[in-house]
Amino acid sequence: MDSLDVKILKLLWIDGRMPIYKIAQKIGISGAAVDKRLNSMRKRGELLGFTVLLNPDKILNSAVVAIKARKKRRHIFESVSKIKGLMHFIGCLGGRYYGEFWYSDEIELEEKLMLFKEFTGAYSIEVYRHRKKDNVKLDNIDWRILLAMKQDARVSFSTLSKMIGLSAKTVSRRWERITSQEIAKAYPIINRPFTKDIFWFSLFIEVDDLSLENRIKKMENIWRTSLFSEPMMIYGVFYAETVKDIDTTMEKIVCMEGVKKVHYEIIVEEKFYPDYLNYVAYKMGAYSDDHIAQYLNTVNTAEEARQ
Repeated sequence: MDSLDVKILKLLWIDGRMPIYKIAQKIGISGAAVDKRLNSMRKRGELLGFTVLLNPDKILNSAVVAIKARKKRRHIFESVSKIKGLMHFIGCLGGRYYGEFWYSDEIELEEKLMLFKEFTGAYSIEVYRHRKKDNVKLDNIDWRILLAMKQDARVSFSTLSKMIGLSAKTVSRRWERITSQEIAKAYPIINRPFTKDIFWFSLFIEVDDLSLENRIKKMENIWRTSLFSEPMMIYGVFYAETVKDIDTTMEKIVCMEGVKKVHYEIIVEEKFYPDYLNYVAYKMGAYSDDHIAQYLNTVNTAEEARQ
């Protein structure tokens, strides 16, 4: 993976359904070259596909749990995958891990923290909470679309319409509303530890004022940011070509006014769990567990028939 590949992925982070021709226009290469690079990243295992990413500002509650544990990494990843609502889990150097997960209330949050401790044997757990700002409602048609896009968020609207029994116009209109209101977006799943020639690292930046995120987002090597209110923290994922570049990035941030503390983690293994969408749909009252299983089986059957 080189800097041009990263530019392509950053555009897809903004809009995972961005057409190839538009990506080509923005970075100044041909559409065929963009397509070739995406296919190469898939073959190398660097790009695993596209799914749907919900916005925690709009739906339910989410949190990041930071863990220190001494168990083998393979065992920890196998164990935490059983926790419903887990969206993303990352292993870092030195037996440190963190995961992003969704929960409905304080009771469920405490239950999940206990599960993380039990499954990982953690001797240290910290939690960073993200409180939703809006109370957006999605109806069952919206969830049918989102769940159908779970395994391939770049699937065409015409194909989606056949998979879920809605017109392509309805699917397109619904998706446009969902994205324009920033409820969800198509998301590229990057297998960061598999990328060659690039280090991926996360910074946990405790601040006095979350508006500092605007300045951090302008940094050239930023991938994405998230905000947490308890404690006030900006979480950023960055990339670098050398260890010196990591140090330079940290130095720039440490010197920013309003930064209280920074610590970093170099990513060595990670997994994204698209099934978190099933959990959120259930918690939002869209479907029962049985209805979700039955519906997804219908969608998968339609997809197999199409292929």
